[in-house]
Amino acid sequence: MDIVLNPPLPISLEEFYKTLLSVSGVLFGIAFAAMLFVLQSGFSSFKFSRRMFLELYLHFGRQLLYTLAYLTAAPFLVLFFSESSFAVSWLYILYFVYFLNASLDYAKEEGYIITIHSTKFVPRHYGRIRTYFRYIKNRGALRNILFLFPIAMFLVYPYAISIHESKSLYLTKTAIFYSCLIPLLYTLYKVTKFIPEFFVYTGMELSSNTQDFSEEQSEEEKQQNVVEKRALKEHLNNHGVTELNAMTPRQFIDGELYINFLENKESSEAWFNVNINITNANPGQIRRAVLEYASTLAKLLQKSKVGINTFVLSFHIGIDNQSSRNMFFRASRSELDKMFALGQYNPEDMAKLKNVLFDELFRQ
Repeated sequence: MDIVLNPPLPISLEEFYKTLLSVSGVLFGIAFAAMLFVLQSGFSSFKFSRRMFLELYLHFGRQLLYTLAYLTAAPFLVLFFSESSFAVSWLYILYFVYFLNASLDYAKEEGYIITIHSTKFVPRHYGRIRTYFRYIKNRGALRNILFLFPIAMFLVYPYAISIHESKSLYLTKTAIFYSCLIPLLYTLYKVTKFIPEFFVYTGMELSSNTQDFSEEQSEEEKQQNVVEKRALKEHLNNHGVTELNAMTPRQFIDGELYINFLENKESSEAWFNVNINITNANPGQIRRAVLEYASTLAKLLQKSKVGINTFVLSFHIGIDNQSSRNMFFRASRSELDKMFALGQYNPEDMAKLKNVLFDELFRQ
């Protein structure tokens, strides 16, 4: 235990930092260029769910770039500033926070992909924070331990050395050395996975498609829309939208609601026919309930990572066996992003969308 908290230092510490500064600077430039190339060119071959895999690879790259940035800045401070301990300690705090955030974001995005391609789910009443950690949990305990535990250990280790040596969180000389050495080893490991990681995503992307794509390009694009909608349906199922099945309707006021999702439609928009049957409710009550439900469903659609960017919610409302009344919403992903920015939630915002059509009964 003593060797763990009192690890040895190299004979020539200054030479180590000089070498590290030159090596990390070169790796930083190469990694940045390689990541840009993969993001711009590599993912152009993806036919399905491109957005979710782009985000996953982005978080993988963030881990690498944050580490290389620290490995470039820390030795520079040590070599050229006599009172570098204070500055490096604060720099390490920033690295600690940003790297841990990138690691958790990576785990969350991978958990999202695992969730929509499995029977795992996220309860629909979960808020943003609980949903975030539920996705991480859905990766599985073993995967999380093997991925997150080593990261937590190497981030905390320099602090353990400092507390043992000086009873302080400010990094000591030894702690600064190991705060550079361990991330350097981790970076070398990540560099070896730079290209293999991309091919892992390629395999995951191909496995999500079971169709035959030997037809001409126009037909391929149509089929792509169908595959994306199936992924969207899995996203909704895994968030508790059981009313996608007419056999399991949702209670709505004093009646019920179920959705007919046109998942096999080849257009580039996701179309949902929302069927409502109620017995006794006034128009104002129906309007408020529809807007609240539409807003909740739109929020789930906005959180999806599929390639579909236009959503249609067409409500068909039957009141006491009378002829159906309608409320219609068409929204782009960018409109939903603005609507739900900064955690905003106001059902009436659905009525302010550009493409909205209400039956005269529900107009205000």
